[in-house]
Amino acid sequence: MSLPDAVVLFGASGFIGRNIVDALSGKVDLIGVTGSGTPVPGCDRVIAAAGLDDLGPLPARTAIIHVAAFRYFASRFGKQQAEILSVNTALTQAVYGFAIARGITEVRVASSSAVYPASWAVLDDTRPLDLNDWPHDGEAAYAWSKRWGEIAADLWKKRAGINTISLRLTNPYGPYDTLDEAEGHVATAFVIRALSDVTEFEVRGDPDAERDFVYAGDVAEAFATSLSLEGVHAAMNCARGETTKVVDLATAAMQAAGKERPLRTNPPPPGANPGVKIRRATGARVRAEIPGLAPFRDVDAGMRATMEWYRDALR
Repeated sequence: MSLPDAVVLFGASGFIGRNIVDALSGKVDLIGVTGSGTPVPGCDRVIAAAGLDDLGPLPARTAIIHVAAFRYFASRFGKQQAEILSVNTALTQAVYGFAIARGITEVRVASSSAVYPASWAVLDDTRPLDLNDWPHDGEAAYAWSKRWGEIAADLWKKRAGINTISLRLTNPYGPYDTLDEAEGHVATAFVIRALSDVTEFEVRGDPDAERDFVYAGDVAEAFATSLSLEGVHAAMNCARGETTKVVDLATAAMQAAGKERPLRTNPPPPGANPGVKIRRATGARVRAEIPGLAPFRDVDAGMRATMEWYRDALR
């Protein structure tokens, strides 16, 4: 199947949204939806979320991509759980309300690997979620906002015939994330730190923790490529299927920046909550179900691509 004639992109000005704009610009009529309606480079037009009712007629083959979410900051994540839950669930309702009103039956959504139960050693997208098995305590409200997104997708599949592909993102990194090292996720913070003039590279937290880091440009291509499908309703991981230790991610960041220096680790003190040591996710299903999707790049290649963007942005 070919791409739809138009795509309405909720969250076009955000981290993942800007990467999706880059992937789709010039290929479809791309309509960005943001909180303010401020123009987003690459979108054919942008409308404020409050003005959706004023959006004119859309082509019969129009799809929705929903990557809008409450923008939390790493330093305040634990204190913002209530806002995350309320805003994210409201956004889900708004997106499906718009789809129903306009008769749009193809939706793509950014879910998260946080939906998985804390008891699962491997985040396996071939197994159904047990909603009685809770996610990790530290991200429970965020996780439940994403679980609700998937529940809503199933509800509106049954009630309105809307097909949703929910991509469960693991740990995305890449262009268009924050420029503030203190508020960035670990990969973003490492990129900014690697480009700085610090004499030694500090790795805070558990250096041996392992995560499935996925380049945001590859995430965007997964969303874009999935638009060629029609009638598919599924939730699947958007993951490489391989983990990388945090300390190795730091080394990759320095190598990409061309500024290698001594590493200093700063693990949690004895008795502190170390967090989750390893989060492994399966990654085969997304490639099997989205034909034509290119392999996701490894951390070294992803860090090099991220570094190119950040060199310019930090200037």
